[in-house]
Amino acid sequence: MIPSSTHKIRIGMIPYWNLHPFRREIQRAKFTELEIVEGVPSMLNRWLGEGLVHIAPCSSICLGTADYEMALPLGVASHGSVGSVYLGLSREHEPMLEALQARRKRIQEVFALAQASFGCDVRKISSVVWKQLVEIPAEERIKAPAVKLTKQSAASSMMTQILYKLWFGESLLSPHLATTTAYGGKPIELLIGDEALQRKSTFYRTLDLGSIWKEMTELPFVFAVWQSRGSMLNGWRRKIQEIGERAETLMHVEPNRYLPTMMPLDVSGKELPLVDYWRKLHYKLGPDDFMGLLVFLCLARHCQGLPLDEALCVKILRWQEITETRCVPHL
Repeated sequence: MIPSSTHKIRIGMIPYWNLHPFRREIQRAKFTELEIVEGVPSMLNRWLGEGLVHIAPCSSICLGTADYEMALPLGVASHGSVGSVYLGLSREHEPMLEALQARRKRIQEVFALAQASFGCDVRKISSVVWKQLVEIPAEERIKAPAVKLTKQSAASSMMTQILYKLWFGESLLSPHLATTTAYGGKPIELLIGDEALQRKSTFYRTLDLGSIWKEMTELPFVFAVWQSRGSMLNGWRRKIQEIGERAETLMHVEPNRYLPTMMPLDVSGKELPLVDYWRKLHYKLGPDDFMGLLVFLCLARHCQGLPLDEALCVKILRWQEITETRCVPHL
């Protein structure tokens, strides 16, 4: 239930292991003026929009919505494999994996050439990549499988839609894909969060979205960003920033301090590798994270058939310019 108090700062928090160190540090601080409201990413997105929380680590794709603002240069990001966001495949999908190898290499080459040509101009990079890759010649097309998306994460679902278009040349929302018989009719599953950690061993293969994004763009992927909608937080931004930086440092150098008394298990009865998992994540967003975020948001606009909005880039640049940037993307 959402707290109804109007006298406290209501902070949204995802109840997954990826934010467990952050949540523990907030709890240890014992701020009496703060209320923690827990919900899956899609719930936090909605609650922030409805004004039921003041600040929250919402899905990064929400930054494409006019009313959502980056409140802090904090989020949940990975420089490669993340472990808790992946596409789960069955044995029937093995021919698709083999066919995708050449396609993935082609995508990587197009991105590298666009980045070499346009530097940090993310709008040109995304436009060139999209134009060159979405139209796939008939002889190069790969049979497209059905995909079962999750309703819990808007960012991961959008990333899957982008990949699907680049891989197969089709929109994941095409009606005929719901009844496809390709690969025995078995869908690929998008899993996120704790369920992804628990069920990983049940799949024949998994395609880690953090790894795929890094392979494709040479950039980190930002799954969530701390956002607000113009709330007057009266100094709380600085406090939350300090807590996030402390949690990130400790979960990398002293992760055992965050381990629960009883370790969580996956479906096969093995302990979840939380220490290794936390070391793959970071909360503080730097220059490369902002570049990856901008590329993702621009590709999402292409995927949705929407124009690239200069205001969208400006929102991110306000924070990017605070960091030590290697170069500032052109608008």
